[in-house]
Amino acid sequence: MDAQALLQQFQNMAPGGAAALGASQGGALESLGDLSKALQASNYQTDVATLEGGGALGVQSLDTAMKTTVQENEHFTLFNRLQQTKATNIVDEYVRQTNVGGFLGGSTNSQMGVVRAAQGEYSREVGLVKFLMSLRQVGYVLNIGKNIVEATAVEERNGALQLLTDSNYLLYHGNADASPTQFDGIFNIIDKEIAAGKMSDDNVIDMRAKPLNSVEPLSKINVAVSRYGSWGRSTDIFLPNSVQNDLNMGLDPAFRWIPQGGNTPMIGGHVEGIRLQNGVLKTNMDTFIHDEENPMVYPFEHHFPDIATKNAAFKPAAVAADASASDASSYFETGHAGNYYYAVAAIGAGGEGQTQIVKTSQTAVAAGKKVVLTITQSASGTETGYAIYRSRQNGTNATDDLRLVKVIAKTGASTTFTDLNRDIPGTVSVPLLNMGPSADAIGWRQFQPMIKIPLPFGIGGMPVISWFQFLFGYLRVTKPKHHGYIKNILPSQATWRPFAE
Repeated sequence: MDAQALLQQFQNMAPGGAAALGASQGGALESLGDLSKALQASNYQTDVATLEGGGALGVQSLDTAMKTTVQENEHFTLFNRLQQTKATNIVDEYVRQTNVGGFLGGSTNSQMGVVRAAQGEYSREVGLVKFLMSLRQVGYVLNIGKNIVEATAVEERNGALQLLTDSNYLLYHGNADASPTQFDGIFNIIDKEIAAGKMSDDNVIDMRAKPLNSVEPLSKINVAVSRYGSWGRSTDIFLPNSVQNDLNMGLDPAFRWIPQGGNTPMIGGHVEGIRLQNGVLKTNMDTFIHDEENPMVYPFEHHFPDIATKNAAFKPAAVAADASASDASSYFETGHAGNYYYAVAAIGAGGEGQTQIVKTSQTAVAAGKKVVLTITQSASGTETGYAIYRSRQNGTNATDDLRLVKVIAKTGASTTFTDLNRDIPGTVSVPLLNMGPSADAIGWRQFQPMIKIPLPFGIGGMPVISWFQFLFGYLRVTKPKHHGYIKNILPSQATWRPFAE
């Protein structure tokens, strides 16, 4: 029985069939051999260096603990900071008030004048709970053996870490339009509000491939979120270590905040907070934000080749690039003119991940031009979005030399994307949020606690203990005007640089 047949048998036995498996991107193990290796206690190896899978958990010599180099709870920085509230339905409704009514000075009147009517402005908002799910299995013999750790407990913890990892990542980079199983992250939520004319584009600052080492862009967003009509403030910034390092090495000491009794602020010292007009902006380091080491900024197949290959059914049929037209809003300046390669991967509708990329031929881009990509859907037409990649200026078309530009939704049999050099590959975006408890401007909305559901013993005809782990929720942003972000930050120590200059 091959792995696909085993998976099908499991799906038929499990309540709800295939749909019950949810949207796990990992999917089934690639072969029955891999599954057996993960579940069995040992394959009678005598060379400890060859132990892997479940066999690696057995006690050897004087081992008393398992050493891990995986994410811990402390690494889910944004998820841990968000206020968490309970959703009572998977269609979660709330009312947003944007105005108290009237106009400035409009309540003045004479003694006997007709009193003018005024009413607050309200809108009904809807949030959709999304479903994060993981299937976990432990071999029966492995579970009862004398191991370094109790195997079932380890896998329960691994399941929880996987769900929290995906949650924290999607809080930033979720895109429900391109991948319907995801909830929207903060960047996509802000972009949608600006596109709909509900908030100012002043809430987004473009560094245009420069490092973040001054207070100016931070102050600009703080001004935008605190002005009349917004009445917010920036309390927290979330950033990767590379951007934090530039602040440490470049921020003027006059704007550095050190807790009471700390050392004198100086260049090179860690910036814990930044003094702004109406308070301190606290810095929070988060490894799940896209920077040059995040696996999701590479073509999917670079880190997940087996999954990308398995998704061949919805791989784009073709991609063409046209850089012949000029555009007054183009950010391709003289220093950016040159030759580029583009590539596109399709995104699965059910959380399957991405396909292998389809590359364009070399495209010459002159100053003031725009590049229009035309993406022809796969033969199946089942993809829901695309990930766009671009090479370095005058770089190669090697797969590992391409970086993510943007994730977009599919719009039909043919989808176009226009590159105006406003989303620069190899750069970082960092959000500035209002996380004041009294503001209640952003939070994690959860449908139920993380839950484990045991499955019948021996699923698939094998002696295994199996269970589902679920986490249902989404990012609810009740006051979008209180938030903003800085985009196209190029850390000074970045090794992959989009432009030669």
